[in-house]
Amino acid sequence: MSFGAKVALLSVFWALVPATAVATHKADKDRTYKTTPQAFLLNANEGLSVIGAALESRGRAHAKADCSHLVNAVYNRAGFPYSYVSSSDLYAGIEEFHRVQRIQPGDLVVWPGHVGIVINPTQKTFFSALSAGAGVESYASPYWKARGTPRFYRYVKARATREREEKPTTTPALQRAALAAKDDITTMSPTDASLADTGPTEILPPRVQLIDSQRPKPDQVTQALLLAIDADADSLRNSDVFKLTRPLIVVSKLETKTVKIHGGEGKAAVRITAALSVGADTVNLEKQQQTQTWTLRRRDRKSWEVSLPQNAIYVRRDVAVRALSHQLAALADAEDSAANLHQKSQLAQMLNALLEEQQ
Repeated sequence: MSFGAKVALLSVFWALVPATAVATHKADKDRTYKTTPQAFLLNANEGLSVIGAALESRGRAHAKADCSHLVNAVYNRAGFPYSYVSSSDLYAGIEEFHRVQRIQPGDLVVWPGHVGIVINPTQKTFFSALSAGAGVESYASPYWKARGTPRFYRYVKARATREREEKPTTTPALQRAALAAKDDITTMSPTDASLADTGPTEILPPRVQLIDSQRPKPDQVTQALLLAIDADADSLRNSDVFKLTRPLIVVSKLETKTVKIHGGEGKAAVRITAALSVGADTVNLEKQQQTQTWTLRRRDRKSWEVSLPQNAIYVRRDVAVRALSHQLAALADAEDSAANLHQKSQLAQMLNALLEEQQ
């Protein structure tokens, strides 16, 4: 072969290399973003099996488990198993679930730190482990909106299941249970849980609030903290204030005095005026004032995150008044006992202290 012919052949070869590389990259990209076929996802009837399993989970040992363990147990009972992962992992995405935009009953609704099972997409209700036990709430409520925009996922049936259609994963009995009791589960809510229930009550950890500022000012930090406080309102109303896992601090005034920024972290000096506080075995009706140092963390170049400390539950006075009134009304309908009479007396004293301060 002449020298000229060799040069021509090499020129053709090197001209083809970039095109081949681009084609390979495109194929890899297509594989990366290829969606799961609809036939491989749970259909509407199979979603009912998940809801049926959720119904049967009430009263079982795992009914008061944390949200991710409860959801995992429900899916396993429905015949759609997956290895346990945390709600944060579910939010990031795992192979067993495919993210969807058009929601159907039985799908997952997930926030960073919490997961539930969609019951009625029209009513935007979901089943999960809540502060007062397993129940149903609306993911469109202010409390859940404060946690950010949720993601929705649908279970991907295992390849072995797809290749063995003669062995369906759904349990007809669970589907029938869901159909027969769909109204029952839709009306389930934390308000159905008894305030006299034994055992501690856990309110979800404080939400992280976003501050849209390159360098947060004290009033911006104050507003973010007040939003975090307000997010606990719905949970507290349906909780026994004497059985909370953390002390309850009723805030009559909250003010950020100074904010110091150093690199990616900040320190906020927050002055809290507490109208009263409730501990595991004590009620302190005296007004207290203290200054605490709370941490801010940089989210990106233009925003910061701030959250309340996790060693206590902070609520505003008006929220506490509604919660205490609700619990006192529930105890008024219950049979009198020494414990009930003592709690009624404490609740009345707390309400009196809060209402006197408002005047």
